[in-house]
Amino acid sequence: MPLNITPPKPQPKPRALTAEERARLEEYETTPDSAKSEAQLLDELRLRTLAEAWHKFRGVELIRALLPEGQEVRRGLITEVTEASPYRREYVARIRERKAALYR
Repeated sequence: MPLNITPPKPQPKPRALTAEERARLEEYETTPDSAKSEAQLLDELRLRTLAEAWHKFRGVELIRALLPEGQEVRRGLITEVTEASPYRREYVARIRERKAALYR
């Protein structure tokens, strides 16, 4: 089986939701889907997608802040970071080494 040695492509850095977008999303969450128009459902989907991308980016940034590349960390910290994140230990290490989840 051939080994993929090409570096991952950088992803565009997502943006956080604005206060107005967060308020709209909160309003959508309290309204039943049956009471929303097609445009409102599409807007909610777009806002949720933006929010999820931002949360993933922030998680990666927090992992890199907790586990700086090339520096020694206290014993057990990698395990704690792995347990607090949705990722496995191997992927956390790849994020730390900047081999995964690259943002421009």
